[in-house]
Amino acid sequence: MHKGKVVIKTDKYTIIDCEICGFKHLDPIPTKEDMEKFYKREYFDLVKKGGRAPEIRRLMNGEEEARSELKWLESTLYNDIHVILTKYLPKKAKELCDIGCGTGNFLKYMSKKGWKCIGIEPSQEGSKICTNLGLTIYPFTLKEFIDTYPNMKNTFDAVSLLDVLEHVSSPFDFLNDVKKLLKPHTGIICIRVPNDFNKLQIYIQKKLRKTPWWVAVPEHINYFNITTLQKLLASLGMDIVYKTTDFPMEFFLLMGYDYVKDSKIGSLCHNKRVKFELFLPNVIRRNLYKVLATISIGRSCLVFAKVKS
Repeated sequence: MHKGKVVIKTDKYTIIDCEICGFKHLDPIPTKEDMEKFYKREYFDLVKKGGRAPEIRRLMNGEEEARSELKWLESTLYNDIHVILTKYLPKKAKELCDIGCGTGNFLKYMSKKGWKCIGIEPSQEGSKICTNLGLTIYPFTLKEFIDTYPNMKNTFDAVSLLDVLEHVSSPFDFLNDVKKLLKPHTGIICIRVPNDFNKLQIYIQKKLRKTPWWVAVPEHINYFNITTLQKLLASLGMDIVYKTTDFPMEFFLLMGYDYVKDSKIGSLCHNKRVKFELFLPNVIRRNLYKVLATISIGRSCLVFAKVKS
């Protein structure tokens, strides 16, 4: 039974700071069956309409926008993940499973870097896009994949969950299943989630008297920050080997760019962020965001963890 302080309550949903789980989530939690149906059939349509998963939407938009978005992701997020995994894994480690791989761009990038990659993507449209890119994709949920391919257990040097954990009905069960795919002792989980209800967000939300713009119902069930994500992994017997964040988009609100109110301003702010990150040398950018992670400021949490020896 979930219980905890109510942090948001509207006519449509309630979010609690759960004493049992140690992080904020919807209450009641949608069933696994409802969420599986949503992601297999409805999610990509919602993305196309706007307001959700902006990275995926831009990658699916016109050729010029998709090319620009991909260049940015490959130069920053994808490059960072590759560099960090290479640093913390054994030298010959090159097998990756990307769960919830979306449009497959990260998988394609890692494949070009010499990794042997597979993706798991439950949405029909997403898995079709990935297949058209020539990627090895399994159109299942994680549970379906493990039940169907038990030989895949203890196979992968790395398992990536990029903007996935906020969507699942039970992060505990989900991560325990992820652990089954990792090679014993050396395998690493890479997790990226939004850094929600962080101190900067809360301050700006109250200062500007806005509703919490980062809440995304029904798809975002869970709301993590770097601290609560680290506690969740520790409860599952995992140690963080590296943690970082990315550009604090909330800074734009402090500068007077109200991207919450106007999507056109949101596009402007995104382009400014992209220029900033592409201009900085990667080492300086990584060091900057690593420092920001220590005070839990940044739009996303990016953590790398392995099972305790």
